Amino acid sequence: MFNPRDKETRKQAMGIAAELSQEESAVVVFLCMDFANGYLVTGEVKELFEILSKQNLLSLDLLTELLYRIRRRDILRKMKVDVFSLESDLRSGKGYISSYRQLLVDISEGLSQEDLKSVLFLLGCQIPKGRLETVKTFLDLVVELEKAGKIDESNLAAVEDCLTNIRRIDLKRKILKYKQMGECVNSVRRSNTYQNVIPISVPQQECGFGPEHVGQNWEMSSVQPAFTNQLLGQHVHSNWPTLTIVSSEAAGAAALSSPVHESVQATAPGTSCTVRQCEPATYNMQSNPTGLCLIIDCIGNDANLLKETFEALHFRVLLHLYVELSEMEKILKETSERDDLAALDCFVCCIISRGTWDYVLAVDGNIPGLSSEKIQSYFKGQNCLPLLGKPRLFFVQNYLEPTADSELEIAGVPSNGDPIEVDGRVWGAPQEADILWGYCRVSQNLLHQVPQQPSSFMSTLSKCLRKHQRRWDLISILTEVNRKTMSMNQPMPLILQHTLRKKLVFP
Repeated sequence: MFNPRDKETRKQAMGIAAELSQEESAVVVFLCMDFANGYLVTGEVKELFEILSKQNLLSLDLLTELLYRIRRRDILRKMKVDVFSLESDLRSGKGYISSYRQLLVDISEGLSQEDLKSVLFLLGCQIPKGRLETVKTFLDLVVELEKAGKIDESNLAAVEDCLTNIRRIDLKRKILKYKQMGECVNSVRRSNTYQNVIPISVPQQECGFGPEHVGQNWEMSSVQPAFTNQLLGQHVHSNWPTLTIVSSEAAGAAALSSPVHESVQATAPGTSCTVRQCEPATYNMQSNPTGLCLIIDCIGNDANLLKETFEALHFRVLLHLYVELSEMEKILKETSERDDLAALDCFVCCIISRGTWDYVLAVDGNIPGLSSEKIQSYFKGQNCLPLLGKPRLFFVQNYLEPTADSELEIAGVPSNGDPIEVDGRVWGAPQEADILWGYCRVSQNLLHQVPQQPSSFMSTLSKCLRKHQRRWDLISILTEVNRKTMSMNQPMPLILQHTLRKKLVFP
């Protein structure tokens, strides 16, 4: 039966739509995508309101909440909305918009133009190239990542890693709190008789509307009152309340647009004191695949063994056999420019070749060949931005021409220690950070003594990686590799140099 009130609500919604800017309209559409995405065609807010009206989902409560979310206090005042009652309702769980949507809007608002460029660069490779041309904002990118199945309300790892890479720990903190509160809410739900529960949080910024609220933040409750699903059978996403930043940080809220480099301040649930929360002590190794492994075997003995090993460690493997020096340089450069590196958590490069004391010569034996510094340079700093902050591991077996008085000694890799700049922002660690160089030099005579046999170094490395996977960190594994190779009849010590800042454990 026709309800005159519905007509009045629709008329009011169209009036609101006319007052919104293009950016505000885009945010409103994004906030409502959980229950209108299947009907939206153009993404316009007027179309959204028409669709919600036809589906009997448009209500005054939804309109006022959307205005509150986009901070249009002026329109709320015109509508004579009791804002304090609205805030109270939202804090008690009477709301429509999921915390997942609000979280992403908060992150979008916190990104500077320089940050946005970096985010689009790092995550853009995860969506089809044809769609990337339409992506102009962070929320546009989120929609495409959702379509591609890369993120959802329970999986924000890609966004979290990206924020870490651009040093926006303050924005990553929002995701950590969202996840923490999600665990709390899920725990309560398991024992809650009410199933249609939608706890919701008010925006973390500009929560108050009167002078007495200026500079204050709400402490959100995880209490979940019963609230009947008003979306007529539409799926309602879990709505996880978000803890705000503690009052000791409120005075510095304006500084949150600047990156936090080393640590963050978090509020422990249910307390008002601050808890020091350091960055993880281990590298993130959760992407699927875990990373990319480049194998360049100019001898031909180790390729298959290494391929099996790193595939068992869930790496995507690129294999090249018997390459010339110029081709090796081309392979290294093209690999460092791959689009999929941003989505991976680790990079490994294995090179087996003849060489001199300081150079790899490939199959053609041209001198000088490639130095360790040259090989690493393709994957450092500005040359490979998607791998910033991620471990890059190099394992090299070099077969040397025998010399009478050669001694194995560590040749240091020079480092300028200079930080690099990404889109105008200084990266907190120098470009040498997060690199491991494992180098084994042996006599070329071994190729004649044990033809077609894998090198002792690569063989031992493979066995130890697979044996101690998920149990030992990489440095402990390499210590074991060195112990085993040094105990052989012909000692082959592993020269290990690294600038890893965390422990690395293969999944």
